[in-house]
Amino acid sequence: MSERFPKRERLRLKRDFENVFENGKVVQNDFFVLFYTENGLGYPRLGIVVKRKFGKAWTRNKLKRWVREIFRRNKAKFKEGYDYVILPRKRLSESFDRMDYWFVKRLIEELLERVEA
Repeated sequence: MSERFPKRERLRLKRDFENVFENGKVVQNDFFVLFYTENGLGYPRLGIVVKRKFGKAWTRNKLKRWVREIFRRNKAKFKEGYDYVILPRKRLSESFDRMDYWFVKRLIEELLERVEA
């Protein structure tokens, strides 16, 4: 499987996000909420929603870069044919400056293991 992150694997349209929020299932832990639903496309797509309350722009962008990188390098762990939307929780914003990429990766992988196909 390719480690690229082409446009077709990104959630970009408002209606796609709304579909995941309205029709999707949810798994969560103390730091993230993961919404997911079937997309009928045969490949996974990822969307990231980080509110302004999370922190400064560079902090929000850093988290988004990390999540995209986790998706890009671990596509096999994302079930094919699903749309995923990841939201960080307030608790993550409070301790994000003390976390590293590997900790965030482990948190997201734990959520992916709980996704029911």
